[in-house]
Amino acid sequence: MFIMKNTFIILILFIISLCFGLFISVKDDVRVLKVVSPSEIFIDTNNNYILDESNPVKILNLNYVNKDSDLSEYESLKDLTEDEKFFISYMQMQFVNRLIKGKRVRYKNSDLFINGKSYRQILLQSSLFFDDTDETQKKFFDKVKSYNLDDYVIYNIRSRRYHRINCKTGKESKFYKIIEKEKLNPDAVPCNYCINKKPEVIGIKNKYKTEKIKFVKSSYSIPKIKVYFLDLNKTFKPESTCKTEACIALKNEINNAKETIDFAIYGIENQPELFNALTNAYKRGVKIRWVTDYDRKNGNYYKDTLKLQKAIPSFKSDNNYENKTSNLSAIMHNKFFIIDKKKVWTGSSNITKTGITEFNANYSVLIDSESAAQIFTKEFENMYSGKFHNQKAQIQKSVINIGNDVKLYIFFSPGDKIINTQIIPLINRAKKYIYIPIFYITNNELSDALINAHNRGVDVKIINDSTNAHNKYSIHKKLRSAGIKVKTENYAGKMHMKAMFIDDSVSLIGSMNFTKNANIRNDENVIIIYNTELTQYLKNTFLYLWDKIPEKYLYYDPVAEGFESVGSCFDGIDNDFDDKIDSEDEGCKVK
Repeated sequence: MFIMKNTFIILILFIISLCFGLFISVKDDVRVLKVVSPSEIFIDTNNNYILDESNPVKILNLNYVNKDSDLSEYESLKDLTEDEKFFISYMQMQFVNRLIKGKRVRYKNSDLFINGKSYRQILLQSSLFFDDTDETQKKFFDKVKSYNLDDYVIYNIRSRRYHRINCKTGKESKFYKIIEKEKLNPDAVPCNYCINKKPEVIGIKNKYKTEKIKFVKSSYSIPKIKVYFLDLNKTFKPESTCKTEACIALKNEINNAKETIDFAIYGIENQPELFNALTNAYKRGVKIRWVTDYDRKNGNYYKDTLKLQKAIPSFKSDNNYENKTSNLSAIMHNKFFIIDKKKVWTGSSNITKTGITEFNANYSVLIDSESAAQIFTKEFENMYSGKFHNQKAQIQKSVINIGNDVKLYIFFSPGDKIINTQIIPLINRAKKYIYIPIFYITNNELSDALINAHNRGVDVKIINDSTNAHNKYSIHKKLRSAGIKVKTENYAGKMHMKAMFIDDSVSLIGSMNFTKNANIRNDENVIIIYNTELTQYLKNTFLYLWDKIPEKYLYYDPVAEGFESVGSCFDGIDNDFDDKIDSEDEGCKVK
């Protein structure tokens, strides 16, 4: 009984001592009432919840960034852009407010203590602040450079409008916060000044280029790969001469062929230099085989295809086989040449007066790779053996590594179901931008992926052909309704490209339009190239074309043959496929 009584007394004394200690501790703690800056803080020294403006606490030897900071002695600060200074200043204040605002802290020796931890040390460990030591300065600048400002926006919580980090309007708002693009609400509205109206060149970290791109080269080379850009701004009438870089490159490869040429084309028309190069190669003993598309009547849209059949009879068409008659919507839509089983020329350019000239907009690619040639040869053998469309065997293939910086992937329709297995996953991984120049875009699954990307803050821009714009299956109006910028071209020539560029890292070029037929029925090819330099070049070709199209065509669509489509009433061809040319067409009649 005595022992129990003593134990009880000891326990009571321990509780009293603990309570007293807590009382003293709480008594010594003070509440943070206001944070002016990370080093100037107002605390409630009188515990009366009244802000005493005459008694702020100064935390010494702590450096931070704002417009009034005298940090000129730190040479490295000169490397920071104004946008970086603005951004990091905001991040500093947010960090401090979350850490101490409204909370109880202990003030001792010109420092605050939060749960026994030094406020000053917490800030330095965050690497958002620095002192006079080289180590903390280095960590600070490394931290600043680790942020990609393209991933963030200024968001006005009252107007729900969002701005770029460098937007003056966004910075001047009293109700802004900086958030990641991917965290924007779907109802967020883009700023008319910094996002909607000014053309963008995104990709160079923390650099904002708003000037228009006035010129781009017509070709660009990386190891083993050369891309040719065919600009529909250059020629307003179809041409039969082979004078573009893309055409000359193909002609040279044909003329230099030693042993074999295998090619798959949608057709050929009014390209005598390429026609003669092929027939001359055949006459000098080069083994030539080719495949093409024929309709049920053994005809081809391009008239010289039948002439080539007579000159080089070692050919096959997709109409010779049962699958064509049972599936009239499927076409052999490839445009590729395999030279001596070593090189491949491919892309979106048809071998015609509109396709390989600079009348239509196209990309062509020359690949100097035996591995790529082997993959294309397997696909060619499929078709040359009589297996077109869904009859073809799917080809086993792997990535082609070209040096350390180039990765090449090759895919074929319909077996690879490219939109579902490749393009949509690329869109889903995009973080900064997706730029698409396209002839036909009708695939709804792809449109849903683009809308999701737009909603998470990815900059999505599409250049649409005017023919597609008046196709009842086009999804461009659906995309516009979701807030995606879609411009419809207003030129005589076609926006015939079938391409996509993402995040300065990946480029997609091929023969395949983004349609259901192209994905699951047609014979098509697509190459996907991972390389920063090439993607930046191709992105600039897109922005160059984008700038050439008036802003009004973001909102309505010019007809393919009419006075609004430059040159279309005087080019001698049927631009809108209604069997009426130039002045015969309703769009070109003076009213």
